[in-house]
Amino acid sequence: MVGVLSVFVPVLAFSPAAVLVQATEPPAATPAQAPATKTDKATDETPVIVVTARKSSVTNKIDRRVYDVSARPDAAFSSATDVLARIPSVTVDPRGRIALRGNSQVKVLVDGVEARPGVLNNLQASDIDHIEVMTNPSAQFSSDGSGGIINLVLKKKRKDGLSGIWSVRGDGDGRYSANANVSYKTGRWTTNASVGVNRERTMTRTDGRQQWETASGPETTTGTGLSTTSPRSSYESASVAYDLTPKDRLQLSGNHYRSRALSKDAGTVLITGLSGVLDDHTESTVNPDSGEGGEITAHYTHTGAIKDEHFDLDVTYGSSQSKESSAHRLSHTVPSQAEQAYIYLNSGSDSSVTIKGDYERPFGNSRLTAGFQAEQNDSDARSRSENIAAIVPGEADIDTAFPYSRQTLAGYVTWQTPLGRWVVMPGLRIEADAWDAGTVKRNDLRFLPSLNMNRDLSDTTKLVASYSHRTQRPDVFQLNPRRIYWSRLYAYEGNPNLVSQDTDSYEIGYEFADKGFSSNGSLYYRVNKNPQTDTRRITADQVVIQSVVNADQSRAAGLELTAKGNLIKKLDYSLNFNLFDSEVAGMVGGETLRRQNVTYSGNAVIDYKPRPKDWIQLTLSGEGRGVALQGYKTGYYRLDMTYRHKLTPKWTASVRAFDLLNSSKQTDIFVTPEGDSRTVSRKERPAIMIGIARSFGNTGQ
Repeated sequence: MVGVLSVFVPVLAFSPAAVLVQATEPPAATPAQAPATKTDKATDETPVIVVTARKSSVTNKIDRRVYDVSARPDAAFSSATDVLARIPSVTVDPRGRIALRGNSQVKVLVDGVEARPGVLNNLQASDIDHIEVMTNPSAQFSSDGSGGIINLVLKKKRKDGLSGIWSVRGDGDGRYSANANVSYKTGRWTTNASVGVNRERTMTRTDGRQQWETASGPETTTGTGLSTTSPRSSYESASVAYDLTPKDRLQLSGNHYRSRALSKDAGTVLITGLSGVLDDHTESTVNPDSGEGGEITAHYTHTGAIKDEHFDLDVTYGSSQSKESSAHRLSHTVPSQAEQAYIYLNSGSDSSVTIKGDYERPFGNSRLTAGFQAEQNDSDARSRSENIAAIVPGEADIDTAFPYSRQTLAGYVTWQTPLGRWVVMPGLRIEADAWDAGTVKRNDLRFLPSLNMNRDLSDTTKLVASYSHRTQRPDVFQLNPRRIYWSRLYAYEGNPNLVSQDTDSYEIGYEFADKGFSSNGSLYYRVNKNPQTDTRRITADQVVIQSVVNADQSRAAGLELTAKGNLIKKLDYSLNFNLFDSEVAGMVGGETLRRQNVTYSGNAVIDYKPRPKDWIQLTLSGEGRGVALQGYKTGYYRLDMTYRHKLTPKWTASVRAFDLLNSSKQTDIFVTPEGDSRTVSRKERPAIMIGIARSFGNTGQ
């Protein structure tokens, strides 16, 4: 490893960018002078130098990397997902799936609490202070999220007085958003409120081809489909904080979201065999759905008498409800002309209560962190179908309920201390977990160790290493055994026999930071026992049934490199590239399978500020081929651009261009003993969105 570092560190540290930054670094400023007075002419003639400190955009801690996004020029026009897509190590694919180093088993938190989908989709970048990325989390964090943890920390500190901002943006495809945020601070009180509405419009095209071996010979199924979806959502949040004493703060916050969507699908299917056309039909679907939910959090923080000593206590209650109906109509021309219809109705509700406490205290050069978490989750999913028996021979209509309940009690401790030339932070988390999923009951007691360590190689370079053991539990959707037909020839059913996935993760690397240039590199190895993987099987009626099973083992071993700096004074860059070998092995349907592939993920961001009022950003992101037990998913890449112009000190205009290269499409390939299937889909076409924003009051935050 030392040999590897001896190559990477000099290359990055002495790259042309780093040399240029150091060469153009301004001399240290002299201390600011006292204000001139009328009786001191010499002082009056002396120029006053004002020193403005620029907050570092990235900070390396022993167990995480912290990215400051509090002053992003495009904050008024971006969502939390937009910001995540520009963070090193993070990618967001065309379907909205968030991945860390190409691994989608990542857990996203907001202020340390798991984010509900409705909250994350509507959270604005202007509300976020910084983002913590943990590729190998310490014992401080819940064991879910075997691929890592991303924690979005919201803004807490506000300047005195009233401040706020509102913005609107839209495009020619009918997409728009409007958001407003206002805060007010006076004395010991701080209040903040946000509201927003959002409308998306997606058009997904699919082209599928399947080839199967049957008793009467080979058959080929080809199909095309077009799905249009128009989701609308609204979001409201508010918080009020009161400083009980200079060392104690109490805060109450809440949020509420609503969503409505209407999807319309139209597709054609043609099945041919040795005797000619066996089936020729079209299928149309109308799918309205709705949902709403919210959270209430009470937060107390106490700052101790010792510097950096603090205690935080959070109590959070959240709930949500959803309803969905799907009306299908089939028109056959072969084997005979006929009209058929069937309906699916789905509804669900869930609630959660989380109590979480964290304590941190330094002891000389050492530091203790300890805490607990108690969590109760309850949900109920209901499904009902009508007339499915007329469509699929042998099937019966369903009317089922699937209750789910999970209780978790956890405690953790970490101890950061010098050990020779190293700084080490061992940790242990103990989790007791019990859950009931329908008729299946499970109880687990798990001991989850972690170790983070670093060592200074020089004033600018550190050697870092880490280990963690984590658990990925199946979610309620994966466990629900009911079968739902998304179309006549495609259905999904869960697997109540799933067990938790165990992950051991190892990393070693370096961190370099000096005068406007930083870089880091990691060699990592992650092995999963009982990994959860999607599978497909084919029924005698040529229906594709998708489900999820536990494979035997999967692993990923790779090298990740990141560099941030500025080529010239007006141009900053961030480059991230992750190259890794991925493998999965297991048994499906009595067949032993093993798939392996070398692939990649990463992003590149360029920020250019030609003039004080103008800012341009280009973002290139992508992923390579991803392997599954029964096939693979092709990679993608996309190029986005954002331009912001400051019209006045209060007014700002922006232009955002999505997928400039028209390249964000993906193909799913499944291989089964009965045959192969291939589906090509793209969710979003190139588009341009124009926005305008206005700030008011004391906008410094």
